[in-house]
Amino acid sequence: MDQENTPRFSDRFEFISGENDLYSLLESFKKSGEDWIDLTISNPTKVGLVYPREAILHSLEKQESIEYDPNPKGTPNARKSITGYYKEKGHNISEEDLFLTSSSSEAYSYLIKLLCNPGEEVLIPSPGYPLFEFLSLLDGVEFNSYKLDQKENWKIDFEDLNSKITTKTKILFLVSPNNPTGNSLTSEEFEKLKAISKTKKIALVLDEVFSDYLHEKNPNQIDFFHTDFPVFVVNGVSKILALPQMKLSWIHVGGPTNWKKECKERLEIIADTYLSVGTPIQLALPELFQWRNMIQSQVLRRISRNLQVLESFHSSHPGIVYTSPQGGWYAVLQSKSFLNDEEFSYRLLEKEKVLVHPGSMFGFEEDSGSIVISLIYETELFQSGLERISTLL
Repeated sequence: MDQENTPRFSDRFEFISGENDLYSLLESFKKSGEDWIDLTISNPTKVGLVYPREAILHSLEKQESIEYDPNPKGTPNARKSITGYYKEKGHNISEEDLFLTSSSSEAYSYLIKLLCNPGEEVLIPSPGYPLFEFLSLLDGVEFNSYKLDQKENWKIDFEDLNSKITTKTKILFLVSPNNPTGNSLTSEEFEKLKAISKTKKIALVLDEVFSDYLHEKNPNQIDFFHTDFPVFVVNGVSKILALPQMKLSWIHVGGPTNWKKECKERLEIIADTYLSVGTPIQLALPELFQWRNMIQSQVLRRISRNLQVLESFHSSHPGIVYTSPQGGWYAVLQSKSFLNDEEFSYRLLEKEKVLVHPGSMFGFEEDSGSIVISLIYETELFQSGLERISTLL
């Protein structure tokens, strides 16, 4: 195709056509119909969970779904049901502080638009989920990474964090429990973050999507919702109800009273521009929340069984470094045998038909020899996948 007379694409991100070797090999498996074990799977609808199918479908059949009565913040009943969810968890919040979005990705994008001018900067945790990097590029802002200290159970390395803050820094992204390391934010860390936010005029954006999937009781519950400095909390039904296809997330706005008032007015303009959340899911949300315990108990049992399998695997492989995560549904394995992580992942898929994430995808240091696996896969397949890793080693 002659491109001389066609418009130029934007420079928002570096585009390289094609796939890397690992996913090219996976694509060849898919085309040939060959079976493989997917230890990266994070889609809860694909791992054999039992959903209240009829109840879910019935909740989407309301007559009001035919009508369109948009509200930039989301329907009052949907927001009220979210306040009920938090009340069960011991948090009293106002539905007026909630903004519904179609996804957590969209929520982050709204907040970047709200707080950042083009060319300004956000800080993201490393290791961490690579989504933040791509969203930043798409919204025209710079990003930098701050380190989590593995020797301190992946707590924030505040010396490194402070060295990364510049006059352009507007947002500090936090994930608790973190994906993929599974560590939760501590009260001590939050107090230090409060000081940074106030002195540097930086907003905190907390991703708490895995907060219902803690593997041990957390006695130090932090109140992220009633603060005298800017804190935005992002969550949604993708993880809470294990229903990512329903496309409903939200932002809770917290901070000083006068600032919060103006913030919500501005955020409402952004939300009104997109009006992205579907009416049927908003109407269904109160009913769907009734199934939360039933759905989550299955996920938590699955994670618990797989953690037991992983502990047994670890005990028979002393050369592998593994720390049981505090929350979430991922685990990190490290070994000299996993160097180079992308090369190891390719060999594992090629030789043993097992797919894992190379740690470099999540920002692990190149010499850490890290791979990342999902904890929600069916236990029999999960165990078989680990056995095949053992075979390759």
